[in-house]
Amino acid sequence: MILLCDVNKIMLNDKIKKYLNNLDNNENLLQSFHGEYKIAEEIKNILKKEGESYKPSDEDIFEQIAFDFLAEYPNDNSGWGIYYGPMFILPNKQGQMVEYPSIQRVTETTLNYWENRAKETKNPILSSRYADLVVDFSPKVLSKSADHKLFQLVIDTCITICEKLIAELLDCKTKIKRALKLAIQINDEERIKRTKETIISLEEKIAEDGKAGLWGFAFEWLLLDFSNKVSITPQEKNGLINDLEKRLKRVKENPWSTECAVSLLAEYYSKEKDETNLMRVLEILEKSFKEDDRTNSDALLKIHAFEKIHEIYQKYRDKGFLEAKKAVDRISQEIGSLDLDWQKSLKRVSVATDIEKEKIDKFLDAIFGKEEQNELENILARIVINFLPKQADLKNQLEEISKNNPLQFLCNTQIISGDGIPIAKLSSLNDDYDNHFQNYASQYLQLSSSLLSLMIEELKKRISKDEIVEYFKGSFLLKNENGEYIRRAISAYWDNDYLVSSHLFIPLIESSIRELIRVCGGIILVPNSISGYDRFPLTALLKNQGDIIKVVFSQIGHDMPFYFRLVLTEKLGMNLRNNFAHGLEKNTFFYRETSDGC
Repeated sequence: MILLCDVNKIMLNDKIKKYLNNLDNNENLLQSFHGEYKIAEEIKNILKKEGESYKPSDEDIFEQIAFDFLAEYPNDNSGWGIYYGPMFILPNKQGQMVEYPSIQRVTETTLNYWENRAKETKNPILSSRYADLVVDFSPKVLSKSADHKLFQLVIDTCITICEKLIAELLDCKTKIKRALKLAIQINDEERIKRTKETIISLEEKIAEDGKAGLWGFAFEWLLLDFSNKVSITPQEKNGLINDLEKRLKRVKENPWSTECAVSLLAEYYSKEKDETNLMRVLEILEKSFKEDDRTNSDALLKIHAFEKIHEIYQKYRDKGFLEAKKAVDRISQEIGSLDLDWQKSLKRVSVATDIEKEKIDKFLDAIFGKEEQNELENILARIVINFLPKQADLKNQLEEISKNNPLQFLCNTQIISGDGIPIAKLSSLNDDYDNHFQNYASQYLQLSSSLLSLMIEELKKRISKDEIVEYFKGSFLLKNENGEYIRRAISAYWDNDYLVSSHLFIPLIESSIRELIRVCGGIILVPNSISGYDRFPLTALLKNQGDIIKVVFSQIGHDMPFYFRLVLTEKLGMNLRNNFAHGLEKNTFFYRETSDGC
């Protein structure tokens, strides 16, 4: 049963009632970007002024929350799977997550109230909001669809809003898109046609070349997103294409606007299998990026522009366009040949930390022994245990840092190699946790390198080079290695010739890992194509046989396969083995941090 709730007969606060009646008589009062949310704000202010003794009625709350729900709510875990969602979800004092407005406040009584308000109000913005809430929440709250006429009311009022431009321009876009979706949902051909015509008319009225958000939406919705749901005449179709092509010519000096136009045209020409026009508009975008003064003023901006071009061509290469494949190869070559001034684009960030000498001495005593020096094997084990990061600790640190600096982990992060090549782009922490973790662990190792250097210098003072050489020559994993090779590697390191020591250490480490896996019964050989066997490369060994290494080192409480990958084979780590093997980032091998890490 529908409850009658005329605004003048219900238990609504008189001041709220007066405010809403005023909106009915002057629809232009809502013509701002915040639109309906200003209504909720005004209602809250009215209730606040009533004082703590005033208890808001149900109707007061119905009006307030009606305009606090967020339209076009993101389709994620924090919403309810419908068009509207809460304004925010935040923890309370007890740490429990609380949403506002809560869907629990939306009951059959609430929906009845909104339905009657939708029918009685004269303001199309109010009517549209009330009716749309009923349309959206009814299946969720009542397990049934709203009255068909309410769908029609939302569509009709949205059309009126856009025809009169009584909402902010971007809000008009949102409302007419909602109208189109609802018209399609109820399969109302007449209203689909009217909405289509309003979309085209709206863009004609509000489009400005310099405001990319105000154009292209008619093309996007009618020729791409809903093309199989909306009938469009050849004249309308040609008009939309020609308008966007003309706009592209006008904005081609602006890479951002050019990208907005080309992204739509390229999708359309791709759908039509029109490779000639597809490549034409993509080349316009490429030229716009390459010739832009701002893009060319900074190495980071320039490499980002080339990456963007590369990604776009890849997209259409993957759809089977041969010319796009050629463009991908060409841009790849150009990226490798870019002359980039990273010194100008990047700034060095340094942090100084003071450590009391007493703490350093205490730390070294724990490693080497205080009154009596520890055995060499014990010293080396303590150095390893103290230097290697525990994954659990790193995860806790990363979680704490992300809480204290959330913006840092919401934006994309570009990772540049030491020789100026973009090797990775990390998205948000939630979407790309593993790569963020590797990157953080690598940074942790770099920051810890000074402490490791301190331990190594103390080791050199206390233990002779010959003792170290003999110790490693006697190691079980190195017993089959050439003794002179081991001596030269350690001697170069002892004499601070880090370039030589790194190049000798890395093959030695790889062969030791392979030997460890062999003696533990792991697989180190793989059949090749000439009826023989090849040794597994290090990357494959650490990936496929890592459990063996983990078991061997389980007593020290560290994930050694993770550390080996981080130092030797991971792009987001030090990647020493691959850089050494392929002649990459050669300058890093001059520094002691590289040899220390080995």
